Amino acid sequence: MIELCNVWYILEKHPILEDITIHIKPGEMVYLFGPSGAGKSTLLRLAHMEIMPTRGMVRVADFNSSRITKDEIPFLRRKVGVVFQDFKLLPDRDVFDNVSFALWATGVPYRKIKKRVLQVLAEVGLSHKRYAMIKTLSGGEQQRVCMARALANEPFILLADEPTGNLDDESSRDILTLLGRINRRGTAILMATHKEDAIHQIPGRILRLKEGKLMS
Repeated sequence: MIELCNVWYILEKHPILEDITIHIKPGEMVYLFGPSGAGKSTLLRLAHMEIMPTRGMVRVADFNSSRITKDEIPFLRRKVGVVFQDFKLLPDRDVFDNVSFALWATGVPYRKIKKRVLQVLAEVGLSHKRYAMIKTLSGGEQQRVCMARALANEPFILLADEPTGNLDDESSRDILTLLGRINRRGTAILMATHKEDAIHQIPGRILRLKEGKLMS
């Protein structure tokens, strides 16, 4: 599924990640737990191949960081969903357009786009908000739109970077409940968080990261 083997990421001679080895299996729930600045977001960016390791190897399904070409990266990202802490939604578009954006980019016909968008909006409980503008939604609802967008291409793994970081307690619990349901359906999840309470709400494996190193 996802493998990081002896991965280093060095930025301006400063190691952000040091000798990281991780294996994530299909359908697994994995928490990447650590304080701000531990390197969690960098590790997720490596798993998405947004950046490449300075040393070592990242493998996602059949894609290998040492061999992947620029033309292959979009095919990888169709099967790796990403949920960001700061949402990264299009504020001038409605919910439907935000979720459908990734599908349009891959050339999916409109009939199939409409069907899939309505499916994922129902899954995250936002069918009734499909024509609402983003600015009218609460923080929790905006994060649900992000999750629907990430699920639109039916990824085999979801990378969630502090998905409850900007939410109140009730919205955080709702998002974690939704993530648990997505995981039980068979989608693997790698979730970065600094919240101790978050890692106990869904059963899963905990990887502790501190100052760019995995703690045993």
